[in-house]
Amino acid sequence: MLFAISLLIAGAFSVFCGKALRKHPAPFYLTAAVLSTGTVILANTRISMPAFVQQNVIALFTKGILAAAFWAVVMWTGALPNGSSLMKKLMPQRGQLSIFAAILTLGHAAGLGISMFPRWLKKADALNLTVCIVLMLIMLPLTVISVQKIRRKMKAKTWKSVQRWAYLFYALIPVHVIALNIVKARSGRKDVLLSLMLYLAVFLGYAVCRVYKWYLLKKKPERLIGMKFALWAAFLAGIAVFTAAAFPQEQIQTVQYAEPAVQEESSQNTVTDAPVTEAVSASLTDETDTAPIRTETVTTEVAATTAAPAEEPADAEEPADSTAETEQSSQPEAAEEVPQAADPQSARRYQDGTFTAKAYGYDGDITVHVTIQNDTITDITAETEESDDSYFLDAKSAVISAIIRSQAADVDACSGATYSSNGIMAAVRTALEQAGI
Repeated sequence: MLFAISLLIAGAFSVFCGKALRKHPAPFYLTAAVLSTGTVILANTRISMPAFVQQNVIALFTKGILAAAFWAVVMWTGALPNGSSLMKKLMPQRGQLSIFAAILTLGHAAGLGISMFPRWLKKADALNLTVCIVLMLIMLPLTVISVQKIRRKMKAKTWKSVQRWAYLFYALIPVHVIALNIVKARSGRKDVLLSLMLYLAVFLGYAVCRVYKWYLLKKKPERLIGMKFALWAAFLAGIAVFTAAAFPQEQIQTVQYAEPAVQEESSQNTVTDAPVTEAVSASLTDETDTAPIRTETVTTEVAATTAAPAEEPADAEEPADSTAETEQSSQPEAAEEVPQAADPQSARRYQDGTFTAKAYGYDGDITVHVTIQNDTITDITAETEESDDSYFLDAKSAVISAIIRSQAADVDACSGATYSSNGIMAAVRTALEQAGI
């Protein structure tokens, strides 16, 4: 879970590097700016990297996970009990930590925003787009007034009043994260669901502790127990409601397949006169010196001679091969025009089974598992190693269903997820090549 790892990184950095950050903030700000610039570049270019690095290192910056963890440290510092040792340790550098977190957030916002903004416009994702804009409008001025030189020029009361907007900023962070990932959680990504639950626990827990601290400062000890109970009950209810809403839902997709048209040509060569066929077959069976004759050929010859009287039995001493030669000479053209029945196996294109193949998507490999039965693609599953699988999920739902409907790997790409769509189609093509007979 990347957010849990990021919380550990941010917490350790704040404790062990906080003093250096407070005294010499410029090198840390410059480092954060370099990281943010790299985030913008990596989020908008197709640079091939190992899957582990892409998913566990680069994603910390491109998805804003590390920045969110630093914001969690900043806000929890204000929720800690007054006079506690941890609060005394973190509070002096809280302003510098917020600037450091803001610079990291700018890299995430610019990098992912540039790549996803066209998609948001096409899908009219008004909620997430609005939340992102409000977050930036709050964060930028608060970051500016957190600089010590600017803060000293402001009245303490004014500065504190403006800083209260930070509460709305903290509240919108989990809203933004949930809006981006709720579809993934509901589609069956248990890791995403657990990560969202951790986000909610951290931010809801902060809200409970912050409200309780504010109420405690109001000096109403007679109501503290009831207030604490109500706050934590609200916390648990919020977690339960979110889990019920975001828990993966089983989606059963029924695909109807058109039955192939039955060829009627072969039925034209079928003999309905069963007794005559059996008699000729028996005479051929008795002759052991000649090579076996195909059943369909004999059947056609008998059909050609059924017009003649069949009351007189054949001479038992006359060889069967001479009889066949006589029949063949009487109807040479009919025998030549008889088509040979096609072998059912030779007409098939694919083997039965499940075939696995990979292809490169946006910035990572896409793996597909194609199941084939009776020459029909019956099921396709896919997973990705891309850093941001939101595009992949869109492409997966559209492209896979289209491939199954058309029974062909080349279909229309999903709008806004072209690279992932092409990766899925390329992997399916490779799997079908493996399945070819």
